[in-house]
Amino acid sequence: MNALLFRFYGVTAHFRDPRYNTGAVGKNNSLPIRSLRCPPPCTIHGLLCAAKGGWVDPETLALGWKMDFAAVNLDFQTCQLPQRASETAPQTGTAPSPREREFLSMPVLSLLALEGVDAEWFVAPYNPLSLGRSEDLITQAEVEEIPVRDCAQGPVQNQCVPIGVGFGTIYPSPLFFEDGRRPVLMAPKTDAASHQQIRSPNLVQVEETEDCFYIWNYSDALSQKRS
Repeated sequence: MNALLFRFYGVTAHFRDPRYNTGAVGKNNSLPIRSLRCPPPCTIHGLLCAAKGGWVDPETLALGWKMDFAAVNLDFQTCQLPQRASETAPQTGTAPSPREREFLSMPVLSLLALEGVDAEWFVAPYNPLSLGRSEDLITQAEVEEIPVRDCAQGPVQNQCVPIGVGFGTIYPSPLFFEDGRRPVLMAPKTDAASHQQIRSPNLVQVEETEDCFYIWNYSDALSQKRS
């Protein structure tokens, strides 16, 4: 079978760990705001909607992706933290709070689409496309049609897979957002930052390079939810 392989290049990328709000975890915590090593499913759906300029039906989507980058670096970003006399008091204003924030340098997002994605969306995208923040713009996009094959077992790296399939940092993330920013199918996911072998019927392999991708079938997930 054939699939569309997209490659999106940038200078920086940042996918905020959803367990962290402004980088302050508890009191007097100066940990940097972490970036996930790979975008979650809802971010990929948002990228497709931005390129198309409208709603992309999740029922049609079957795709996988991985995130390559040169290094993880830190910069400063100002967060506007609410000022309150106490935790239960009304907000009285905001205070700027510069925080160290991780970012991925020289990122390359590889997106393997089996169904539901039109290459024409990326010829002249309807909206600017980014790899996370508004300043993390995609600078170049490439697409080619390639042969792939089913693969019951293989290595994955810097990919997002469901909990129980791979191992890594676990975080909650929806499959996509509906109108009103309502999350759909919020569930734990695994940010597979390290090279690892997985077994799954959802694994496919690119014939030429032998790269393996875990395929998210949005329709199957929605069907399981309804049942």
